[in-house]
Amino acid sequence: MIMLAILAAGGFTLFSRANSSKAASDSSKWKTFKEDAYGFLVGYPGSWSLDVSYDRYAPGLMNADLTNKKCGFNPKECAVDCVDMRILVGKKPESGSAPGLLGQLYEDFMMVRDFSTASLISTLDMAPKKVFEVASDAPTQSMTGSCGGPLYVFETDTDFVYVFAGYGSDAATNAATVEKIISSIEIK
Repeated sequence: MIMLAILAAGGFTLFSRANSSKAASDSSKWKTFKEDAYGFLVGYPGSWSLDVSYDRYAPGLMNADLTNKKCGFNPKECAVDCVDMRILVGKKPESGSAPGLLGQLYEDFMMVRDFSTASLISTLDMAPKKVFEVASDAPTQSMTGSCGGPLYVFETDTDFVYVFAGYGSDAATNAATVEKIISSIEIK
């Protein structure tokens, strides 16, 4: 019986070490994307896909789509382990307003920022930036289909950023990854 307990403890120790080294190696497998025109930088898991486009939604708006490739092909069904993000980056209008979608997004951002004490809005300190999280389970928040999730917005001196995040029911793990990606975003 004592021998069985020793073997079990040894097995648990080996299992714990293997898992902790796997977790450490997973974080080293992140990639960094740098975009010069907007001075945009983001880190993301190396197994994910990234697609960047410009002026897709509005002139002056950069769009970066990130996905963990686990979302499936049925736009009406959200896979349990799906994570799908859309990052929109725009320059703040010099006059405080701009025509079209770019201007509307900036005005909406200012409303979230100015009403950040509302019950659906949380403020996250991701030094050096203050990120506002707008809670939602609505699939339209992710702009990508069936997965609902929060909207994150923040600003720099010259830019504003929207991050639409949709993910499946493995919310704790997926939300932590989404927040790690958001905290890595820099605009210089």
